Amino acid sequence: MINFIELVNHVVRVAKPTRPDFNEVKDLTSSLKDCGIDSLDWLIVMIYLCEIYGIDEEQGKTMSAQNVRVIYDFLMLHKQKEPASIAEALESIK
Repeated sequence: MINFIELVNHVVRVAKPTRPDFNEVKDLTSSLKDCGIDSLDWLIVMIYLCEIYGIDEEQGKTMSAQNVRVIYDFLMLHKQKEPASIAEALESIK
């Protein structure tokens, strides 16, 4: 199993490459607001994460996240696949 926190930080950089100075997610209790990424950017991150885990976009839209734990729990509950590595995950969203 890959490090989910590391994956999220990489996906944020893909979703928002012009914002390399965002406050990295430290753990599952990190709030989305504390990361300095706005709600539209988090929506893009969620779309990518759903794609990585094989979750239908419509189902992904039903998730409302306040922190990284909620995102993680949602993805683990609904995932249809799991990437073997961060590199594989990032390749799937190019």
